[in-house]
Amino acid sequence: MESVELYFSFRSPYSWLVFHRLEAAFRDLPVALTFVPAYPAGDFPNDPAALPAKLAYLIADVGRIAEAYGLSPRWPGKIDTDWPRPHAAFLGADDRGRGLAFARAAFAARFERGLDLAADSTLEGVARACGEDPQRVVRDADDPALCERTRASLARRRESGVFGVPTFVYREQKFWGNDRLEWLVRAIRRDAGLPVPDLRAAALATPAG
Repeated sequence: MESVELYFSFRSPYSWLVFHRLEAAFRDLPVALTFVPAYPAGDFPNDPAALPAKLAYLIADVGRIAEAYGLSPRWPGKIDTDWPRPHAAFLGADDRGRGLAFARAAFAARFERGLDLAADSTLEGVARACGEDPQRVVRDADDPALCERTRASLARRRESGVFGVPTFVYREQKFWGNDRLEWLVRAIRRDAGLPVPDLRAAALATPAG
């Protein structure tokens, strides 16, 4: 079974949107998904938070997509927090087989309830929502080994040439953004010998069918 890497960040609302669709998108596809948490670092280019027009567009864009998915965004009071903590806690949960469930609960806490994702109380709530032990998740958030792994994930992002999240990497091809998920699925289906739409005949068709 081939691997697909997903680089994501709990800061990114587009990562929230793509995680909402992951299970449906990958159902019955012959690939395994690997998560690579890559929170924003000092080399983050074109940060929307620093560009008012881009930030206003992002809020409107995420809002209309979320509404179409049946989600109701509630933006956090602060854009940034102590980012290594929730990403380290994610890695601990992922090691125990609950990475996807943890991420879904964490994104809901941040973008549907507007909570500070680095706060102990928020992490405890995320843990309860995904079947994890709250105290263990809080410990994971500050675990030196897990925090070092988050830094290694940042290095892995740089080395792979990934410049934004969410980004999927499949067979050395990159698919950046929630709106490229269908194109990733199309590539996987095509390589597996499964049918995909002929976009020459129907340019506005959904790429994956």
